[in-house]
This record gives sequence, structure tokens and C-alpha cells, in this order.
Amino acid sequence: MSDKFLLVDADGAYARFAVVEAGEPPATVEAMPASSLDELIEVLSQALAKLGGPRLHGAAFSAPGPIFGKTLQVTHADLKLDADVLSERLGVAEVRLVNDFTARAMAMPLLGPEALEQIGGAPPKGQAPAAALGPSTGLGVSILNPDGFVGWVATASEGGHAALAAGSARECAVIEHLRLANPYVSADRVLSDGGLLEVAAAIAQLDGHAPPGGDFGQLVAAARAQDPIAREAFALFSSWLGSVSGDLALVAGARSGVYIFSPMMLGWTDLFDRDLCRTRFEAKGRMDVYMRDIPLYLVLEADCGLLGLSALYAGSGPF
Repeated sequence: MSDKFLLVDADGAYARFAVVEAGEPPATVEAMPASSLDELIEVLSQALAKLGGPRLHGAAFSAPGPIFGKTLQVTHADLKLDADVLSERLGVAEVRLVNDFTARAMAMPLLGPEALEQIGGAPPKGQAPAAALGPSTGLGVSILNPDGFVGWVATASEGGHAALAAGSARECAVIEHLRLANPYVSADRVLSDGGLLEVAAAIAQLDGHAPPGGDFGQLVAAARAQDPIAREAFALFSSWLGSVSGDLALVAGARSGVYIFSPMMLGWTDLFDRDLCRTRFEAKGRMDVYMRDIPLYLVLEADCGLLGLSALYAGSGPF
């Protein structure tokens, strides 16, 4: 009988999960609401029972947030993963906790060309590092380093919480306005769905208009209807995403490329200004020549967390 493993990607609201055999990518994926540890365990227990109670040789859980010992607290939700509790209540001897963007970094070598849109740059530089980031409810970041042999090592990072830098007087004014509500303006705060709403409100107030109402979907609709406030908010997003991606490439030495994982963005790629993003990616002063060849990718696959986790059980795989 083949070894089976449980893979779970949770965000504090929903959990996606699959049972896989060693060395195989996830084929059948389920998604269920799960906002607490108890709810997550109940959902998984019921799903495993429907599958006939497969004997699991291991389980891996990914979620957005830092790992302290055997626990992972989701940054933007109340969900706290505890490896010991999960092991006991699910009956799995080995439970591994992984930052969600570390899981996505682990998926990078497994993505085919059809899953990627290249935004400038040259081919990857072979055995150089790569980096992953992605806007969602916050900004996840992870780095993938070659191990010097035949594989890669994924490293978790909280780099999304680094301070956001302005590239123009207008950007400086918007950031200063955002500081009125929160003195520390990070990339994580701005490069998110909620952050875009805050940026749009700042633009309106700076220009003497009432803040736009509505949710994120309404902001997208307004931008598509050529509303100037909404359009500028998405332009600033494109510029800042390029700037932050370029900073990450410099810090990580990511000559194999920077990968943008963002299911949120896949719903409005028509509003993503690739030219602005690439221009700011390369605009690094005396290092612009260094930046010119580094590829920047938009990942077109909406769900890569489980694919990355599957690499943990690839037998002789790199992770």
C-alpha cells in the first residue's frame, strides 16, 4: 500500500486540502470554511472519514504567519495551528507546519511555462536564488535558494512587513496620509485588497473628495469604469508591487526571478499595469543594469500552496 499524506492550506477563513501519495502532486482538492483550529480539525476528520479513513504517514499544513516552535499563528485571523494538537486529534504521527509563502516558493520549480506570464527580463540564471511574493489579505514573501547539489531550500520570510518607500512626491503624500491612521506603513499594509481601499480613500481625501464607499469589488468596478480615483489606486499598486519586487530581488540575489503569487490579482489582471510594474522593478539607481535581466513572473495558477507542500513528500525531493 502506498504511503499517503494529508496536505492542508489554510488562511483563517477557508482551508483547501488533499490526500496524496508520495511523489505525486495533488489531484483532487477540496475547500471548506475553517476559521478556528477546532473547526479545521472537524472538517478534516469528516473528509478523511468519507475517504475511508486512509492511514496517513504524515501531514503538512501551510498558513500565512510566522512559526514559533510547534505553532503557527495566522497573521490576519484568529486561527492558530498547533502541531501537537493536530497530530493527536487527527491521529497523524508527524505534522509539519509551513509558512504559506514558503509552500508557494517550494512550488516554483514545479510550475510549467503555461502557469507563468513573464513580465520582462531574460531567462533565469540557473542555480541562482529565486523569490516569491504575493498580495492578498497581506503580502507574503519567501526565498528559494539552491542547495549546491541537485535541489532547493525554501526559506520563510516576513519581508512583506518591511516599510514601504515612496518613489515620487505623490506617493510620499499618499503614504503620509496613510500614516495618520497607522504610523508604520508597510508593504504588507498597502499591497492587499484592504490596502487598496485605504489607498483609494487617501487619494480622494488628498484631492478634496469624499472617500469612495463600497467594498473591494466595487473599487474594481469603478476602475474599469474609468473612475480616476480608482484608476490611480491600481496604478500606485502596480508601481509599488514592482518596487517591492525589485527590492526583494536585490536582497535575495534572486537572479532566477521573482514570482508573484496572487489569486486576488488574477481577478483583475486588466487593471494591473505591467509596464509601470516592470519600470519600478528595474529602477534601482546604480543597480539598474543588474536588475534588467532578472525575470519577473505573474503566476497564473490560483492555488499553489498544496503543490508546494507535496514537494515535502517527494521521496528524494529537495525539501
